Amino acid sequence: MEKDTGSNSNDDSFKSKAYFILGYIFLMAAALGWSVDTSIVYICIGIAVFFLFLGFYSRPKPKIFQDFKSTRPHSSGPSTTLADTIAKIFQTPHPGSKHTAKPFTRPSTPEDNRRLVSFVIAGIFVMFFVFFIGSVFFSSSEKWDDDSVIYFQTAEEFYLNGNYDSAYVNYRQAWKSDDQYIEAMVGYGKVLAVRNEQDSAIIMFDKALSIDPGYNDASYNKALTHYNRANYSEAIAILAPLLEKNPDYYDAMLLIGDSYYEQKKFDDAMTWYKNAYENGGIRSRALCHLMAYIYDTKGEYAMAIDLYKEALSYDSTVVDIYTRLGELLPNEDGNYYRSQAVKLKQN
Repeated sequence: MEKDTGSNSNDDSFKSKAYFILGYIFLMAAALGWSVDTSIVYICIGIAVFFLFLGFYSRPKPKIFQDFKSTRPHSSGPSTTLADTIAKIFQTPHPGSKHTAKPFTRPSTPEDNRRLVSFVIAGIFVMFFVFFIGSVFFSSSEKWDDDSVIYFQTAEEFYLNGNYDSAYVNYRQAWKSDDQYIEAMVGYGKVLAVRNEQDSAIIMFDKALSIDPGYNDASYNKALTHYNRANYSEAIAILAPLLEKNPDYYDAMLLIGDSYYEQKKFDDAMTWYKNAYENGGIRSRALCHLMAYIYDTKGEYAMAIDLYKEALSYDSTVVDIYTRLGELLPNEDGNYYRSQAVKLKQN
């Protein structure tokens, strides 16, 4: 009695077709998800390969039906082509039909299996090449840009928190990822300056300025590096044209004032300090202290006293200011400052 295998064959054929369809659906999902998140692409490709494998594994196996009365095998017929193989994979018997003895079907051969595997691999490769490799090629610059921005933002956080070693690594990675990223170059130069690698810092600032000569932050930090090396004339030579083009650049204004101050050119220094103080609204203990000292050396004691007092309002722990006010203010007016100077010295 002949065993009916129609139900199992029908189920296998349906499963195989479903797996293959799901595999290609996930390949298409990988293509569509590329612009959203690369992790979606990798997940979809992995799932697609899994379903394609299941489709291949669960495809119905061809059965051999022979007339038991005949001992002579049937002719195997012409060699199965790739089209025949594909058709065989997706062929599903009619749900209402029952399998009966069919003409002899040639069994699957190694050549058939190789063709099927080649078809699956070729399909995966084509989808991968078109949607994955192609996307990488055309969006490579955007990817690098995204990476460099992430590195730069991370470096900025480390720099602001005083973690200069980590800032150094991330700034460097940012401009290595994008050799036109001048903000990353300047940030890297600033960290080099903190690490006392002044020559390397100036090279980085010059590199940024070669890309954008008008990038003010690069000019300012280059001047600051020269100032820290006591190259005050070089700093002034950079800052003067910078301030001519940017008269409201108050950080540069204070720096050029400091450069003149270190050269004992107090009148020039006061010009820039007063500009920052009066027009820029810059208020700090250091600025008020320096301005008070310049007025003090010029004999303008009333101006000096007011600025010394203002300096103490920002920082009440400076012994030298208390001492000098105790000297400038007579009698009872100076007693408070003289006593505070004594207390701070004892502490």
